[in-house]
Amino acid sequence: MTRTSYLRVYLPLSAFPDQERSGWSADGNDPDADAAARRWLLRTDLPDAWPREGALIREVDGTIFVCPFRTRLRMLAGMLAFRGSLPEEVAEAFVPESQAARAARELAHLETETPEVRSHMVHANWHVPLRWFSAFKDPERVLTEDRNGLRIRYEASLGDARGRLDEAVEILEGSWIDEQVTAAVRELFGWITEFPAEGLLELDYGSVAGAFSDEDLVEDRSARDVWVCLDALKAGDVVKAGKVFGILTERWSEVRAREVVN
Repeated sequence: MTRTSYLRVYLPLSAFPDQERSGWSADGNDPDADAAARRWLLRTDLPDAWPREGALIREVDGTIFVCPFRTRLRMLAGMLAFRGSLPEEVAEAFVPESQAARAARELAHLETETPEVRSHMVHANWHVPLRWFSAFKDPERVLTEDRNGLRIRYEASLGDARGRLDEAVEILEGSWIDEQVTAAVRELFGWITEFPAEGLLELDYGSVAGAFSDEDLVEDRSARDVWVCLDALKAGDVVKAGKVFGILTERWSEVRAREVVN
């Protein structure tokens, strides 16, 4: 099984169109799910060719926040991104050009016909990208336990996350960090700004947590360490920044190395 982590955007229920809200049903709640993240069935009015949709919800201070799966949208975008990540000489064997072209046309049609519909979720396999942590601060870390063991998630308002990512981009642009790192954070910031600030942003280690021992999870403070590195860069302390960044990349490289093994 591929271990996967998630970054999710939740918006208030009231932010979604009436037609979409009316298609949701609470009958699909997963009895084994975390009480703070129940699963709803979604969109019974979709065409038969589409996968059955779902959504995750959170209730905060009496307000219900929803993160729709947008399965079809993510599937099409993921297929094209996967093909683009492969060497040209092998890409055809995994995603034929005709299939990629069809996916691109359907994705373009969705974006044209329903520009308000966007992916609320991104994922990463075998690790948690370090850029994700720059949207959070250490006090927003939540350590929980379910039937699969200990889990880590972070939760912040989209307004706070935007401000932090904006600051992170500014710091990185004025530092010695490779431009690819800066571009990745800038891209994440761009995705976040597509949503209204009254939403929530959640980083969920998901099944990637299972790659760590319980002791390592308890000790893990990646968001804190990322901001120690960024603050050091801001202060011009490149030695401290380099040392912390090296520790972070080594920790997560060890976990990601399992992707190669698998």
